[in-house]
Amino acid sequence: MSAGFSLKKIKTKQTLGMKFKRMRSRLRISLLDAELETKIRAKYLEYLEESDWRSLPADAYTKGFVIRYAKFLNMDTNKALAEYKAERSIFINRTGDLILPQKTAKDFGYIITPKILIPIVSSIFVLFIFGYILFQVYGFAAAPELQVISPSNNSIVEADNIEFRGVTDQTANIFINSEKVSVSSEGKFAADIKLSKGVNIIEIKSQNKAQKEKVLTYTVEYKPKTAEATAQQNTN
Repeated sequence: MSAGFSLKKIKTKQTLGMKFKRMRSRLRISLLDAELETKIRAKYLEYLEESDWRSLPADAYTKGFVIRYAKFLNMDTNKALAEYKAERSIFINRTGDLILPQKTAKDFGYIITPKILIPIVSSIFVLFIFGYILFQVYGFAAAPELQVISPSNNSIVEADNIEFRGVTDQTANIFINSEKVSVSSEGKFAADIKLSKGVNIIEIKSQNKAQKEKVLTYTVEYKPKTAEATAQQNTN
């Protein structure tokens, strides 16, 4: 060694990431254990320790990571945050890069932005319109519902008239033996039918605006009482 010269060990300034890693090693904590305790993915903790600012998410998220990790490692959170801001600023100035938010929706939850929201709302609106059109087309293409509540089919009655009651679609038209019958706003209808002696064939037809129709045929037998049956009933 030349006279007048001496070796001096120069200390390398430790980055925030180095301090994180050193403190974690001192506490004998693995990255996986740190992940469980801090709820920060291990890969992001590793990025912090490596000062890999490019791989970390948006600044707002990373600040939260720094504070949470420093607190977990029993470090001064304010000092750690100040060091992070300084190092990040140096990184941006040196590289000219902006650290953009990473696509980490899986790790942090979805961030709703207009860019995401508009397509979603548009898709829902299109699906709604499509469903409405299908509903309308089905309504026109399908035959209307028709149900006769009374009387029962193949009934035998002793009176010369009978009331037919039933339900159908609210917008359908009802015809009983070709005679139009009024339908209520609830789709209910009722009509008195004059019967002829013997078997009567009653046709009930429901027809919608698309001319689709459903037809039911009922048989009602009118069997008037005989004088003998009436006398016997009066005797009883």
